[in-house]
Amino acid sequence: LTEKEGILFFSVEFILVMSKAAGLFCAIGSAVFNGSFSALFKTDNMNELFIHPMVFQLYASIGVFVSSWLVVPFFQFNKDILQEDHVVGDVFKFSPMGAIAGFLFVVAISASFLAVDDIGVALAQGIWGGVAILVSYLWGVLVFGEVPSVLGLSILAVVLLVIGVSCIANCGKFATMFFSISGEETKSIMSVPSAEADIHEPNRRDGTGDSIGSRISSQRYSRGVMWACAVGLSGGSILAPLHYVPPEEEGLIFLPSFGIGAMLTAPALFYLSKVFTGEYPILHVRDALATGMLSGFIFNIGNLLSIIAIPAIGYGVAYPILQCAILVSGSWGIYLFKEITDRNTIAVFWFGGFILLLGAAGLAISQ
Repeated sequence: LTEKEGILFFSVEFILVMSKAAGLFCAIGSAVFNGSFSALFKTDNMNELFIHPMVFQLYASIGVFVSSWLVVPFFQFNKDILQEDHVVGDVFKFSPMGAIAGFLFVVAISASFLAVDDIGVALAQGIWGGVAILVSYLWGVLVFGEVPSVLGLSILAVVLLVIGVSCIANCGKFATMFFSISGEETKSIMSVPSAEADIHEPNRRDGTGDSIGSRISSQRYSRGVMWACAVGLSGGSILAPLHYVPPEEEGLIFLPSFGIGAMLTAPALFYLSKVFTGEYPILHVRDALATGMLSGFIFNIGNLLSIIAIPAIGYGVAYPILQCAILVSGSWGIYLFKEITDRNTIAVFWFGGFILLLGAAGLAISQ
């Protein structure tokens, strides 16, 4: 190489390394933000207000709508972000598929806040994260014909996902079973020999069950798991409309339409909830609007960072990192909100989370 060629070569290599570093940073940031947006629903202020989940989803959707338009000045960088050779959009164009994704998003976050209200942040996101991974995988294989290159690994990964979700959803029960057999049960597990041992009922006033010494009832636990599965079903389907998005609507161009879909769906869902349940929740606009909008902002930041990360470092690397949102939400729920306090139950929860991430990594590699 000549001196000029050598300088050019190392300059290109440096840019590629920096691009991958930025992509890795964005993937980690996306996991942190996506694992944190639902935690705002359990802050002290929201607990004191007893804010209704359907009210909070309305405010979060407003936050998503507003933040989706903040990317417009950056449309000119859309091609650089996507790193595509074909022509991509750099001006706003309404995307029907983006609006559909926004609709699915509102369904997902509505169910997410209902799930958090029943079983807490840690369990809820652990369950819906695993279900969403499985659902998105099934969309790819069964609908879009994306046959894995390593079928055996793909099947093993699905099995690991099911095991991981089961461990998280039943961490109290498994802790009771396994540690009772070994004679290591704790006082809290011995006193509550139920499937939900040592999983505290989310107290809307202080975020824990310690003040009233209560545990999640079987009915509330089952309802919370059902809502969490609904989150995974709708959240795992959000990527499906992206399959039909034309190049001129990809990347940043997609986000405003996503916000429009969310903003149109949220009030409709709030109204339907009032009609079918007969509940007329207090809006608490002055006290809850800002927190709800911040939750939506946080989600959309994670959404944007994932759009940047995947082209930069590749789907196979980015996907398992993005699923670490489960670990982030688990940390919020266990260590901040004290939703699970027994060390054996916590150990089973993290074991399930680790198995879940192994399954996500396996799916990414098998593609």
